[in-house]
Amino acid sequence: MKILFVSHDANRAGAQLFLLNIMRYFQKKKVSVHLLLLDGGALEKDFEQIAQLYHYPKDTHNAPETLSKRWLGKIGMKQASYYQKNKEDLKNKLANEHFDIIYANTIASAPVIPELLSILNAPLITHIHELEFSIQLYSAQSNRITLFQKSACIIACSMAVADNLIKNHGVDSHQVKIIHSFVDNDAVLQRSAQVNKQAIRKKYNIPEGSFLVGGCGNAEWRKGVDVFVSLAKRLLTPNAAEIHFVWVGIRKSGEYYEQIAFDVERMGISEHITFIEPTPEAIELINCFDVFTVVSREDPFPLVMLEAALAERTIFGFEKTGGCSEFIEQDAGQLFDYLDIENMALAILALKDTPNHVFGKIAKEKVLKQYSFENSIVKIEKLLENLA
Repeated sequence: MKILFVSHDANRAGAQLFLLNIMRYFQKKKVSVHLLLLDGGALEKDFEQIAQLYHYPKDTHNAPETLSKRWLGKIGMKQASYYQKNKEDLKNKLANEHFDIIYANTIASAPVIPELLSILNAPLITHIHELEFSIQLYSAQSNRITLFQKSACIIACSMAVADNLIKNHGVDSHQVKIIHSFVDNDAVLQRSAQVNKQAIRKKYNIPEGSFLVGGCGNAEWRKGVDVFVSLAKRLLTPNAAEIHFVWVGIRKSGEYYEQIAFDVERMGISEHITFIEPTPEAIELINCFDVFTVVSREDPFPLVMLEAALAERTIFGFEKTGGCSEFIEQDAGQLFDYLDIENMALAILALKDTPNHVFGKIAKEKVLKQYSFENSIVKIEKLLENLA
């Protein structure tokens, strides 16, 4: 079997890491795995080790003047025609591979699907990791209509995602298969067992002995970094000075981060919050937290939540945000009304005063029983075999 996977980029984020794990599995089973990347990222070298990589050319003819554009002008080739030539070369390469399956990962792959289907005679399987806000943000209506209509099967990473596709996009319920996202449980458990918490705190300049409230994700409105900052402001009273806040995975650039940094400085809480850029040591940092917060406004099924559960961290999250409430339910953490910072803060203070590890133990057992790599990959493999 020969599979063409499609990813919008290779950044170190949940959907991309999920795809990397899937591709590693099939590569070990001697399946011919190929990957079309629409953009680059930190995981590109990891993908290169297991797959034949293709890069979708970037249309930069409307971009500002650059040295390359001036050079192309000198040799008489316009940027637009150069882009078209690269795209035709790519299409020819892909057409000659005779793929058995096209596997589109995330809604952000939608723009290239019509082109791929025009040159490749293979069934399309689409894996959706997004809820409504992200679907609207990362895809044009015409592209996603084509994507949904042409997909032989749509994998939803959670019940919340499946419900949204059926309710808001008219997808046939028989077309949707719920296969929960997963992490490499054994690898996470092994790394968690070997963490030197004191060394990690020292490496990232986290105050020793402080009670840690943590979060993880990109610097974007959907992930709620601003909500996390407001939670910190609510908790950082004179009676709770020993609490420290850590957010992992935030790039310290861009408009949203600048807004966050502005608020933190004006609130006077800079010394109580540590922002950490994307790092391969996220699991080690999560193990240092006393409570892991999922403060997203929308999050289909956050993989860092599963990593926190395997580390037996207490998880706090909000209702009506997606996969968080689907996982936590009534026993694997604590849920609060949407963006109810006040009650989450009170629960954190209660946990600080009276440590309780029951939630963490239940969360770990739930991941091991219900959200294993083995359970999900078998379902995906059967789908691909049936389609091929």
